[in-house]
Amino acid sequence: MSKSFTPTLVKLLNEVEVCLFIEKVGQTGRSRIEEQAVAPPEYRWVSGEEYLAIDNASDVRFEYVHGQLRMLAGGSRNHSLIAHNLHGLLHDHLHGTSCAAYTSDMRVQAAKDRYYYPDVTVSCDENEEDNVLHSPRVVFEVLSSSTETTDRTEKLEAYRELPSIENYVLVSSERQAVEVHHRDRKQNYWITRIYSPGDTVKIESLNAEFIMDEIYERTRFR
Repeated sequence: MSKSFTPTLVKLLNEVEVCLFIEKVGQTGRSRIEEQAVAPPEYRWVSGEEYLAIDNASDVRFEYVHGQLRMLAGGSRNHSLIAHNLHGLLHDHLHGTSCAAYTSDMRVQAAKDRYYYPDVTVSCDENEEDNVLHSPRVVFEVLSSSTETTDRTEKLEAYRELPSIENYVLVSSERQAVEVHHRDRKQNYWITRIYSPGDTVKIESLNAEFIMDEIYERTRFR
């Protein structure tokens, strides 16, 4: 533990470590009570600076909303493949431009008290920091049953308030369905477009078009 950490921060880090240990025990199936105890983990209020220190020191990732930590869970096979496909398509499309596509390892600051880890993010600001994006242009979230409500409400609102955002894209992991929220700066309002199987998804702010089958390559649906 770094000597520069305050006693309060050391205590918070210890609390996080205990929660992570309990979760690992619960995953072994030893006790239903232990499993329920960490679904979801809750932590007391922390400052933005404390959050960054905790997140940087931890082996797992946390999002941060209004002083609360939110531990990120793993995704499904489809979720992983869709995020991978999107990043690959965007990487190829943006080659040679000032824009770059980032995976879910990159943190985004959506507001002073909000930090998220989108599934895929595009920023065209070449002066972004090494471990956090402040000016994302497009954010992609792959929906799952546990995150869809948050992605459609809390995060939609937060990203609409972020001036640099031009598109917020929601991609279903349960069927071929993509929802693109586009900021029309000339008319000063948002347009939502829904795409279905066989459609070509348009991301206006990147001058990009992707076929649905490319986004959903190798996925399986029940």
